[in-house]
Amino acid sequence: MASKPPTDFEAIADALYVLAPTAFTAARNERADEVKKSDPQLAKAIRALHRPTLAAWAANLLAHRHHDLVRQLMDLGQALREAQEHLAGEQLRGLADQRRLLIRALTEQARRDAAAAGHPLASDAVADLDRTLSAALADPDAARSLAEGRLTAALEPPLWPGAAPSRTEAGQPDLSTDVGAGPDTGTPPARRRPAAERRSHRASATDAPPGDRQDAAAQARAEREWERKREKARIAVAAAEQAEREAADRAAEAERELRSARAFRQRAQDEVDRAEAALVQARERDDRARDALARADALVRDTETASDFARGRVARAREAAREAAERLRRLEND
Repeated sequence: MASKPPTDFEAIADALYVLAPTAFTAARNERADEVKKSDPQLAKAIRALHRPTLAAWAANLLAHRHHDLVRQLMDLGQALREAQEHLAGEQLRGLADQRRLLIRALTEQARRDAAAAGHPLASDAVADLDRTLSAALADPDAARSLAEGRLTAALEPPLWPGAAPSRTEAGQPDLSTDVGAGPDTGTPPARRRPAAERRSHRASATDAPPGDRQDAAAQARAEREWERKREKARIAVAAAEQAEREAADRAAEAERELRSARAFRQRAQDEVDRAEAALVQARERDDRARDALARADALVRDTETASDFARGRVARAREAAREAAERLRRLEND
C-alpha cells in the first residue's frame, strides 16, 4: 500500500524543493489543490512557494542528501569567523585550504547529483552554487538557509569574509586612506603618525603631568585599537586575495572546459562534414549505378528486339527453304 503524501507544510516544502525546477511548479500546484478543501491556509502557503533556480535546487539536494558535508561547511565557517575575530593569521591560512577543498567536494557532489537527476549544471549554475557555498561559509544566517534546504535563488557572499567595519560603523576614519598621511584639513591623527614617532611619543608620556598621561594612555589605547583593526583588515584582504585566486582558478578551469567543449564540437562537426561528403559520394555512386543499370536495361531491350528480329528472319528463311524443297520435289515427281 502506497504511503500517503505529507500534509504538514514543512514536509511538503522539503519534498518539493528536492524536485527539479522543471517539475516544481506543477507539483506545488497539485499539492496545494489536494489540501485546498481541508486546509485553505496550508494550500495558500504551499502555492506561495517559489520555484528554485537550477543552482538553488542543487544546493537543496546537498542539504537533503548530504547532511555531513553541509555540517562540515557550517563548522568550517564558524572556525573561519573565529580565526578572523582573533586575528589568527596562520590558522586562517590553514582553514582557507580546507575551505577550498570542501567547496570543491560539495560542488562536485552537487554536479554528480544534478547530472544523475537528468539536469546537469552549466557553468553559470556552478558559479551560482559556488557563491552560495561561499556565502554559507561567511554568514551564519546564510549557512542556516542552506542547511534548511529550501533555497529559491543563489546566496551572495559578502565582499570578503570578515570585512573591516565601515567608517560609520567603527566611528573611525576610513582605513582605506593613506595610513601615513592625514586629511587635508590639518595635523594628522596620532594613529596615523609614523611608528617611530608613535613610540617616541609613548616613551615621553611617562614624564608628562597626570592629565597629559591620561591623554597619552587614551592615545595609546586608540593606537592599539587602530593596529588591531589594521591587522584585521590585512587578514581580510589576504582572505579576499585568496578568494580572488580561487575564482581565477575556477575561471581558468571553466575556460579549459570551454576550449575542450569547442574542440569536441569541432570534431563532431568534422565527423558530420565527412559523413555528408561520404553521403554525397554514395549518392553519386548510386546515380552512376542507376545510369549504368538504365543503359543495361536499354541494351537488354535492344538485344531482345534484335534477337526477336533474328528469330523471325530464321523462321522466314526456314519457311522459304521448306517451300523451295516442296517445289523441287513436285518438279522431280512430274
